[in-house]
Parts: sequence; C-alpha cells; structure tokens
Amino acid sequence: MRTYFLALGVSLCLLSFSPSPLSAQSAPAQTPAAQGGTPQPGEISAELGSCSAVITVVGPDAKPIYAAKITARIQYGPLGIKKLDLEAYTGSDGQVKLNSLPNTLKKPVFIHIDKDGKADVEEFKPSENCHATYNVKLQ
Repeated sequence: MRTYFLALGVSLCLLSFSPSPLSAQSAPAQTPAAQGGTPQPGEISAELGSCSAVITVVGPDAKPIYAAKITARIQYGPLGIKKLDLEAYTGSDGQVKLNSLPNTLKKPVFIHIDKDGKADVEEFKPSENCHATYNVKLQ
C-alpha cells in the first residue's frame, strides 16, 4: 500500500511542475480593425439589460477626438437605490459604445462627455430609444 501512495504523490508532483498549456499558445487572432477593416468602437457593459448607446465625439473641425472621457451614472433597482458608475474613453475613431443598459428606468441616464475642459451632456431614455446614437461636437 505504501508504494501506491508514494507513486501517487510523485505523479502529483510531476503534474504540478509540468509546463502550462497556456504558455505554448500562438499569438492571438487579429481583429477586423487590425486587418484593415472598419474599426469597432470601444465598449463598456453595464450588464443590466439589452439597450445600448453609441457616442461619437468630434471636434470643431469634425475630426474624431481621441481619449474623450465618457461617464454615466445608472440608478436602478427599487427606488433607484442601486447605482452603477460607468467610465470609458473614446478610441482613435472617437467612439464609445455603452452596452447592456437597462430597458426601463425611473430616471434618465445622463452621459457626460469631457475633453480638455470642453464638456457636453446627453440624456439617455431607454423608453424613447433603446439603441441610441449620439453625435457630440465638443467646441
């Protein structure tokens, strides 16, 4: 019996020191944007429903603004006592997508856009437009 337990112990030790199969993986597959396709907007998920909002931020010259800060506070649950703060930055295409926003809200969600002291606010009401698109021009 001792031989059996000893052999089991040795095999467990060998398993723990074997190289991980993750270290032998190849490079990750390229995204459509890296292959020359249209770039996808940066995304952040609230995981509260099926609505979404796409925000495109451009400057006075109509060029996309990189790294504009997008923030939103979602109040949900009974009496709106639960709060979720979202924060994301635009990519080189000036876009951010807020995914999985709640389908019904007692209060609208105010989406704040800010870059270099220039700011704007958009109001998201899922009852009016569940899949909203906002084009924001910061001046």
